[in-house]
Amino acid sequence: MNVRRSDWAEDVWVVEARGRLDAGLAPELEAQLNALLAAGHAHIIVDFGRVSYISSSGLKVLLVALRAARKQGGDVRLCAMNDRVREVFVLSGFHKIFAIHASEREAAAAFLGGEVG
Repeated sequence: MNVRRSDWAEDVWVVEARGRLDAGLAPELEAQLNALLAAGHAHIIVDFGRVSYISSSGLKVLLVALRAARKQGGDVRLCAMNDRVREVFVLSGFHKIFAIHASEREAAAAFLGGEVG
């Protein structure tokens, strides 16, 4: 996984998740999200562009991070999901909890309350 500042908003951080977010990789995602939150970075986008699958372990990590980010006045937004991963979010009801965007740019704009350059 790669962590970087968003190209579209200076105070927004992007975690580029990859592969299967299951019990094997969920701890890596958790560590990345916890490191950002511990550093005071509470505006986070998780890019699902390279994620092929997510299990309940991955969903739990995201939910815990979302709660922590909101306590800090931030949010965790998701982007670039394929249909298979989106279906898991719909079936689990997580699509009602998380803001899911088509792209990183759209997610960053939502943090800023409008358009980004």
